Parts: sequence; C-alpha cells; structure tokens
Amino acid sequence: MRVALVCPYSWSRPGGVQTHVAGLARALGRAGHEADVLAPWDGAGEPPGIVPLGRSFPIPDNGSVQRVALGPLAPRRTAARVRRGYDLVHVHEPMIPWTALAAVYAARAPVVGTFHMVASSARWYRVFGLVCRHATARLAARIAVSEAARDYVATAVGGEYAVIPNGIEPPSRVRGTGGGGIVFVGRPEPRKGLAVLLEAFARLEGARLTLVGVTPDEVNGAVPGVRAVGRVSDAERERLLAEADVLCAPSLGRESFGLVLLEAMAAGVPVVASAIPGYAELLPPQCGRLVPPGDAAALTAALAGVLADRAGRLRMGEAGRRHAERFHWDALVPRVLCVYEEAAARRVRAMPQPERAR
Repeated sequence: MRVALVCPYSWSRPGGVQTHVAGLARALGRAGHEADVLAPWDGAGEPPGIVPLGRSFPIPDNGSVQRVALGPLAPRRTAARVRRGYDLVHVHEPMIPWTALAAVYAARAPVVGTFHMVASSARWYRVFGLVCRHATARLAARIAVSEAARDYVATAVGGEYAVIPNGIEPPSRVRGTGGGGIVFVGRPEPRKGLAVLLEAFARLEGARLTLVGVTPDEVNGAVPGVRAVGRVSDAERERLLAEADVLCAPSLGRESFGLVLLEAMAAGVPVVASAIPGYAELLPPQCGRLVPPGDAAALTAALAGVLADRAGRLRMGEAGRRHAERFHWDALVPRVLCVYEEAAARRVRAMPQPERAR
C-alpha cells in the first residue's frame, strides 16, 4: 500500500503529532508499505525525509503556539501531492487549515483522519461548524488517539472513531541505577504546569530537577537544584529519562494523551502526573501517581513519596515497562492497517457499480 501521511504542523519544531506521524511512517515501512510524510518545513536546505508543503506561521491556540502553513501556495502544493497515485491519504488533525483541509478535499484515494486534540472548549468546531461537518463527512474512517480526544471531537461533529493510541519505538536505554532525580520534559507553556512544579520542588529538600525543553532564561535564571538543558536530541532525552528517578508531568489540562509519560514508562521510570483525562487514561496506578492538577502541595507529597521509596520505584518502573510494550508501534500498526482496509472497503462500496448487461 502507498500511503500519504499529512501533518499540518511544521516538521521543523518537535511536537507530539510530528512524533506520532514519524513513528507511524517507520512502522508502516517495516510492515512492507510505502509511506510519504507531507508537512510544512521551515528549515534550510532539503527537509529530512519529508515532502515539504511550505513555510509555517505561528498561531496561538489551545494554550500553545502551533506552526501551520497558511500561505496561498500550501493548499495547492498539498492538493497536487495527494493526487499522485496514493492508495490512501491519512490526514492528522484533518480540520486544521490549510494543508490538512486541502488534503481532505483534494484526495482521490480514501481519506482517514486522526484526531489528536483536546481543548477547553469546542470553539473551532463551533465557529467553523459547517466546514468541519462537511469535511469530516469526506473521511472514509476516523481515528482518535485517546478516549479524551474521541469525546472532544465526537461531541462537536459526531461520528464513529477507532481509538488507537500514540505509539513509541522500544527504547534503546532503560533505567539503570537511577540517581538523576526528577525530570520534566516539555515546553515552558502555562498549560504544561511548570510553574506548579517549581513551586512544589521548592518544598523538597535535597532533590534535583532537570528541565528538558526549557532554557535557563525561561525559568528566570538559576534556581537552586534546577538544571535547565533546553532542547536536546532524541538520544540525549532518552538518556536523561533513563537516568531519572521519576518523571513529573504536571500539566493543567488540554492534553489528549501524554507521550512523554509513555516514553518514561517504557524506560522503566516511575511517573508523577496530573490527574487529567488524557494522563489518567494512560497511567495505571501501579506505574506512578496522579495528583490534582495545579495542586503544588499534593505534587510535593507525591514526588517526596516516590523519591523516598527505592523499592517502590523499582516496582513501578518494571510495571511501567510491561505496560508500555502494548504501545510499541509494531504492535499498533496492525490496528491502523485494519482501519485502512475498512476505509478502502467503504470507498469501494460507495462507488457506483456498473449495470449488468440485460
């Protein structure tokens, strides 16, 4: 099967959707299929293994800043590309302008849409309800990455969705002796809860905190016990996770999944996270601790308890490693291929059948 994977967000800036699309493309390739990634690109020179759809622009949305291609050439490039002999077009966040929507409308092959988003309100679907309902009607099949993501989109536009979670590659490193203290992985956006973590950390004695994806300037300079390392390579992030005693994910909301929680569990690292739907759905109690979002005192108590219990950390780490195995991409891609087959079958059934000769 030849598949176009359309990502509306810039490939130049790491993010959960980009990570998902890249992992799916690799897994489809290992399964014997050909997958092309189509995405905006802002870097210099040739993009690394993708079909570029144009430069992106920053758009504040859902407590973050998303970079999407809004130039007039982007939808034309997308439309021309998805018509190049693909057996199926798989669009991620299919309601995002302009590349995702253009792919939905221009594709001649069956279109599958994957919905990743959870937001505090259905403002996009409410304002552009007619466009969204019309566009989703063109999808031959729909996927949501979590129950939370499914509930969010289904409430707005209805329909049936296969829930297939984000996947990960098996880690090359697993937790060793620990000793790395607490690690946070994410951007310093308010919804990620970094301020709550720093408040909680200030109440811990003798602990250490490593902030991945955050620079010293973004935490107002030096903070005792805190090391901000900024953006790092995938290999370095994996090393920092494997050395940690606990991963902390204190997000305040609007998270549909929690890929970094899954990466930590796969590495055998316990997790302390906010009890928001996307995280609670992913993190079993034997693999970590959930605390009320925004509650610094509860976060301090949970972190202190995990850090003080080495035997408990080992048990949670081993349970997390076993739990994460079901999220390896090679275990998930057969479920994606089943959706592809259903989409192709629906497209065939929808085509007019030739009349029999009388």
